[in-house]
Amino acid sequence: MDTEKEIQALSAETLAFSIILGSVLSKFATDRTLRFTITEAFNEAADVAQSVAVRFGKSASPEHTVKALRIIEDMRAMVLGDESKPKNFV
Repeated sequence: MDTEKEIQALSAETLAFSIILGSVLSKFATDRTLRFTITEAFNEAADVAQSVAVRFGKSASPEHTVKALRIIEDMRAMVLGDESKPKNFV
């Protein structure tokens, strides 16, 4: 298998796992207690990603750390919805 095909296969696998994880967390998030726990987990994940960026400073790829934060925030929006928008908005 050549390198490009391996990268594509790993990207597809990562996408599939993200979709599955997001779907499972979305189901759990319908429970108020679990929703709070899931929200806290996303907050902690974002904090860890930011502290990794700070800790490694210039030796860390800025694109990599920014992308990690973006993925966390995209997953948060997928699982919890846009919580900044009012509920029952018509």
